Amino acid sequence: MKNIFSTMWSGIITPFKTNKYITLSVAVFVTMFIFFILIPVFTVAGNTITAQLAIFTVRDYVVITLLSGLYALFMTMHIYARRQRKGAGGTGTTVGGGLGALFAGVAGTAFCASCLAPLFALFGVGFGGVLFVLQYRFYFVVGISILMLIAIYLTARKIQNVCTTC
Repeated sequence: MKNIFSTMWSGIITPFKTNKYITLSVAVFVTMFIFFILIPVFTVAGNTITAQLAIFTVRDYVVITLLSGLYALFMTMHIYARRQRKGAGGTGTTVGGGLGALFAGVAGTAFCASCLAPLFALFGVGFGGVLFVLQYRFYFVVGISILMLIAIYLTARKIQNVCTTC
């Protein structure tokens, strides 16, 4: 168990020894934070940024911050690993982790069915699916956070050259 945490920690801090990766991480964090706030603004007719900021609770800001932070960490580590290897491997984990974080952000920051309905309609999900996600959105956020931590761990292993296939 100690080896898992030491590998993960070493893999996390390695990219942040260079200022360009710190800047990248901050830029991705800010971009995702703003994106998660703007999703409900653009999906609900008549919604404004000030109205949305007033509707969000402290829990919503915590969820947005957590997901933005995990996404920024994952993307920074993955870009670092790809540049070190100069290969095309691992694209599946990037797409899967990225889409998972986006879905959790949408589910976690949605305050009503009218936010999710237009987005889910694009994927053919009916209103029952929207209500299901709203009812269990906390579990979606926890599940996606766990999956993001697994993706971060696998990327840390790749950075530390512990695993050549992950």
